[in-house]
Amino acid sequence: MKKAVLWISVFFLTACGGGGSSPPISQAAVVDSSPVVPDVSIIEKKTITQSIDGQLVDRPYLIRYPESPSEDNYPVVFFFHGAGGTGEDWLSNNVDVSILIDDGKFIGIFPDGFDKHWNVSNETNADDVEFVSLIINDLDGTGLFDVNKIYGVGVSNGAGLVNRIAKETTHFKAIAPIISQQTVTIGEIVPFRAASVFQVNGTEDNLIPVNGGSGAAGSIFMSAQASAENWALNFNCNMTPTIQNITWGSQAVKQYTFGSCINNQKVRYLLAEGAGHSADFGESVDLYGAIWRFFISTDVDLPARNVKVLSLGDSYTVGASVCNTCSFPEQLKTSLEVEYSEQDVISLEVIAKTGWTTTNLKNAIISEDPPNDFDLVTLLIGVNNQYQSKAFSVYESEFIELVNYAISFVGGDAAKLIIISIPDYAYTPYGQNGNPQAISADIDMYNSFAEDYAEENSLTYVYITDITREGLNNPNLVALDGLHPSGLAYTKFVERILPFALDKVD
Repeated sequence: MKKAVLWISVFFLTACGGGGSSPPISQAAVVDSSPVVPDVSIIEKKTITQSIDGQLVDRPYLIRYPESPSEDNYPVVFFFHGAGGTGEDWLSNNVDVSILIDDGKFIGIFPDGFDKHWNVSNETNADDVEFVSLIINDLDGTGLFDVNKIYGVGVSNGAGLVNRIAKETTHFKAIAPIISQQTVTIGEIVPFRAASVFQVNGTEDNLIPVNGGSGAAGSIFMSAQASAENWALNFNCNMTPTIQNITWGSQAVKQYTFGSCINNQKVRYLLAEGAGHSADFGESVDLYGAIWRFFISTDVDLPARNVKVLSLGDSYTVGASVCNTCSFPEQLKTSLEVEYSEQDVISLEVIAKTGWTTTNLKNAIISEDPPNDFDLVTLLIGVNNQYQSKAFSVYESEFIELVNYAISFVGGDAAKLIIISIPDYAYTPYGQNGNPQAISADIDMYNSFAEDYAEENSLTYVYITDITREGLNNPNLVALDGLHPSGLAYTKFVERILPFALDKVD
């Protein structure tokens, strides 16, 4: 049986620093009836003349446009390389960012540091804050660049620069300093305006100590936590963060989000367990996609949204024997609230009861007749068919009926459905009293049918059964009734479900 999560219509994006570039590439396509856009190449090389050490120096930067511009204007994101790199290198080694640009999310700006360094703590004599200001002033007046929506992303030395610019200017609406926190000197600066912050650090960083102190370029750093709290204090955020445990590939990540800040801003601090001084957290980690979603979630100019979620199932959906907010649908709702703007409303409807088979769920759906305007629907059903020894053919036919019902509730958009595998109760104290081998074999049969059907019909299927099969080794994954998943187990479910949910709601 296939045990991996089936990834449908989701990009696997890498997250690494790097470098390389080339002269202008192919011309951007012009789509009929699209807004008038400049006749530019996908990549444009430009320079800014700046005085450094009494000499006029031409400083290069790249502009990366969407392959087929179709909007009147685009937000602008600056990407600052680490020490020793260039903007060209960074762009060429981060294909995931080019994908976001070609998807029409923003226009990317990739500047070069002077002597391949950014002046954060007197690394060079270049005024890099002025350099960025000059680039912004140089953006053409056609309106293609939305200069009211400029963001900054930096890695290592580049992270230091985005911290400095956010403290000393009002250029950036939000920043993402990756593998660097504020220096003590920058931390003492009071910013001119509130901006959202997405800060990432690794526990084993040997260049910029996560606990603060002397680090790269002879700088004295705040601790990573103190840096995040400094931003939150400056922006009058709620100083009690929402804490979530997530997983990036094989790495455990603790995520702290400070909300209720000035002007709908947020401060997020992520600490990756075991990570060193690298922005590469694994091929399955959509770091820059997550950063962009975070940036957009703090845009007060966007209209507030009402995101409606429907969860269909049985006791595993109800969350039998766990607290009212501990079921996976409730935890998914909370996670979406953290990811989206505070002005957005996330609502949840659950059609599920303990003991329900596919027949019971089908009858309840017919009776309740939900509307067809949901933005996301989850379906987890079948364990009681197995437990009550119903004919497998009943599950085969009614599961397909339930899938079709579920798709109708999201307006017929099958891409907004998430099918979740059935947990295995054989790995609980209750299941051990029966025939655990037979139970697991049956669960595999049910899950194989659902997974195969999902694959054949291009539906999203998320496999969580393996989490429940750790129940005997880790009793914390089993609820107090000795049968159902615990709140911790449901947290792990949501870790796998959330990336799909975010993609579908977006």
